[in-house]
Amino acid sequence: MVGERSTTWPPGSNEMAGRIRAFDWSVTSLGPIAGWTWRLKIAVEVTLANPLVTYAVCGSGRILIYNDATAAMLGSMHPHALGQSASTFFSAARAVMEPLYERAFTGEAVRIDAQPVELNGKERPRAFDLVLTPIGEEDGRVTCVQVTGFDVSGRIAAEQERDRTVEGLRASEARLRLALDASRMGVWTYDPATNSFGVDARAAEITGVAPGGALPASSIWLAAHSEDRSLLQARLADMLDPQGDHWNEAVARFVHPDGTERWTQARAHSVLAGEGSQRVALRVLGTILDITESKKAEADLRQSEQRFRAFVTASSDAIYRMSADWSELQRLGDRGILADRTVQTGAWMDRYLRPEDQPTVQAMIAQAASAKTAVELEHRVHRADGTLGWVYSRAVPIMNECGEVREWLGTASDVTARKLTEEALRESEKRFRAVANLGPDFLWSSDPQGRATWFSERWYTYTGQSEVEALGYGWHEAIHHEDREPTMARFFSVVEHGKVFSHEYRIRRQDGSYRWFLVRAGPIHDETGQIAQCYGAVTDIDDLRKLQERQAVMVDELQHRTRNLLTVVRSIAQETMAQTGPTERFRAQFNDRLAALSRVQSLLSRSDQTPVTIRTLIQAEFDALGPAVMQGRVALEGPTVSLRKGDVQTLALAIHELATNARKYGALSNDQGELWVSWDSYTDETGKPRLALVWLEEGISPAPERRNGYGRKLIEQALPYALRARTSYELSDSELRCTIDLPLK
Repeated sequence: MVGERSTTWPPGSNEMAGRIRAFDWSVTSLGPIAGWTWRLKIAVEVTLANPLVTYAVCGSGRILIYNDATAAMLGSMHPHALGQSASTFFSAARAVMEPLYERAFTGEAVRIDAQPVELNGKERPRAFDLVLTPIGEEDGRVTCVQVTGFDVSGRIAAEQERDRTVEGLRASEARLRLALDASRMGVWTYDPATNSFGVDARAAEITGVAPGGALPASSIWLAAHSEDRSLLQARLADMLDPQGDHWNEAVARFVHPDGTERWTQARAHSVLAGEGSQRVALRVLGTILDITESKKAEADLRQSEQRFRAFVTASSDAIYRMSADWSELQRLGDRGILADRTVQTGAWMDRYLRPEDQPTVQAMIAQAASAKTAVELEHRVHRADGTLGWVYSRAVPIMNECGEVREWLGTASDVTARKLTEEALRESEKRFRAVANLGPDFLWSSDPQGRATWFSERWYTYTGQSEVEALGYGWHEAIHHEDREPTMARFFSVVEHGKVFSHEYRIRRQDGSYRWFLVRAGPIHDETGQIAQCYGAVTDIDDLRKLQERQAVMVDELQHRTRNLLTVVRSIAQETMAQTGPTERFRAQFNDRLAALSRVQSLLSRSDQTPVTIRTLIQAEFDALGPAVMQGRVALEGPTVSLRKGDVQTLALAIHELATNARKYGALSNDQGELWVSWDSYTDETGKPRLALVWLEEGISPAPERRNGYGRKLIEQALPYALRARTSYELSDSELRCTIDLPLK
C-alpha cells in the first residue's frame, strides 16, 4: 500500500515491527501513526514484545495489529490481516469474539478458556486460553484491546499432560501460574518469619480453607487430616532445615468444613539465602493438586474382577528445557523418574535412550524442529531404579523476536504401567483366543443390537463363512430360516432383562446340512450399568436330540406296557373277587383307583415334554367322571403350576378320592351342589416355593362314609407323611372344605 509511513516507530528488527512501519495507516480508521496516542503506541510495543500469540484490536473499526507469534499462527492469512477489521476479516470467529470485544471496550478484562482456532472455516488443531485487556486513554475511553492467547492444545489432547508454555519455571512467576492453571494445581507459600501460609483461590478450594496471603499455620494444620498432620509438619520442618531436603512432596488428606475429605499431592521447594552456617530458608514455595478422584479410581481398580482391567497409575512428571538444536538438556525438576538429576550436555540421548530407539526419536525431533511445532512421542528411558521404562514426552518451541526457536520447554510422564498393562492385555487376549479355538464350542460376542463383533475359529470352520460374511448381521445366513426370528426374540430378552438365557436352533454346515445347537448367552455391563457387550457359547446337541427322541419312543413303549400290566392286575383282581365273593362296592372302588393310577402314568410318560400341572391333574379326574359333571357346577381357578414328578402319583390319588366322593356323596351327587377348586403358588418364610390348594363343596348332604373314609385318611395322614404337606379336612352338614399346602421343590 502507498501513503504515509513511519520509518522510526515501532522500534525493533522483527518482521511485524517492520511491516507496521511500512503499512499505510492513513487508509484505516486509526489514521497515520503520527496521530496515534502514546498509550496506543505503548500497547503496540507491548504486543510486539510478547513472545506469546498477541494482537491488538484498535479503534471503532476494530483494526488488527499483531506480533510475530500471531503471524506464524495465521499462516497464509498473513500479512493480509494486518490493518484489517478483526470483525470482518475473521468472519468465521465473529459470533464468538465480537461479544468479547464489546465487553472489553467497555473496560472489562475478559478471559475465555480453551477457545478453538477457526479461521474462515479452516479449523486448525489448536486451542487457546484468551485474555482480553482493555487499554484506556487519559480521558478513560478504551481505544484498544490487547488479546493474548495461551496455547492449551496439549492439555485438551491429553488429560495427564500439562502444557506449560513458560520460559523459566523458577525465574518467571507468570509462566509458573500458566502451567499451574493448565494442571488445575493450587499455589501456596510459607513464611518462616511469621509462621504463616499464603494460599491462592485454587489451593483454598482444594484444602477447604479461606484464601489469603498470611494465614496462621494453625489454620492449615487444623484443616489437615489428623492422621496426616504430623507428616506434613515433618516435611515442612525438613525443608526449613539448611541441611534438609529442599525439594519435597507429600500426599495427605484435608477435611473440608462440611466433613468431606480430599486427597492432595503437595510439592514444594525452599528458597535459601546465605552460605554455610548462615544459610537459612527464607520462604517455601509449593503447589497442591487434588488427587481424590485418582485415589478413588485406584481403590475401585483393586476391587474389580472384570476380565479386562484398566490400570491407572499416578503420573511421574519431569520438566525440562532443551536448546534450540536439542543438543543440551536442562532438568528443571522431576519426581525421580530418570536416572540422575545432573545437567546433560550433548550426551543426554545416550544417557537416557536405548540405541535402537534413538533414530526414531531423532527423526521426530527433526520433523518438529523443521515445522517449528510441538513434538509428542512415547519412547523407552532408563529409569532411576535401574529399570527400563516408558515415558510420554511433549515439548513446545519458545520463539525469539525473529520467529526462530530459542529453546524448547517440555514435560515427560511415566507411562510404564500403562505400557505393561497394554502388553498384558494383548497377551491375555492372545491366550483367550487360543483357548477359545481349542474348545468344542463356538464362542462369540455381539453388541446389544445383535451385531456380531467376534467369532472363534470353529464358527468359520463349521459354517464356511468368512469373517466379513459372519460379522454384523451376516451370521443370520447360517441360521435355519424357521429359527431366525425366535432366536433374535430370545436374544433381545437378554438386553431387556439383563439375564443369562439359553436357546436351541439349527445352524447350517458347509455341506448345506443343518444340525441342532444349544446357545447360552449373557450380557456384560459397563460402569453405568448399561449392556456393553453380549457373550455366548454354542454347543452341538444334534446327537443328544436324536438320543432324546429315541428315549421318548422307549418311554412311550414302557408306559404302554405299564398300562397293560395294570389292566392285567385289574383283571386278576376282578377274577379273584368273583371267586371270593367281594362286594360290588369294593370292586368299583378298586377299579376306580387303578384307573386313576393309569391316568397318572399316562401324564408322567409325557412329563419330559409337557410338565404335569395341578390343573391337568384335577381336570383329568373330572374328565373321568364324565362331561356332564362339569357343566356349570365345577369351577377351577388358579395359575399354571408344575408339580414334582415324585409328588404326582400320591397327590393324584388324593384328588381322585375327593372327586369320587363329590360325585357319590357331595356337591356333584345332587342338582343343588356346587364345587370350587382354587390354587396358587407362593414363597414361604425360608424363600422356598409352595402350592396352596382349596377344595370347597357347598350344598352337600351328610354322609357317614366321608367322615372317616379312605380319602380322608389319605389326605390327613398320607400326604403329610409322603409329601411333607400341611392339610385340613373340615366337613359340616352342608359344606366340605379341604386345604392342601405342599412344597414345590
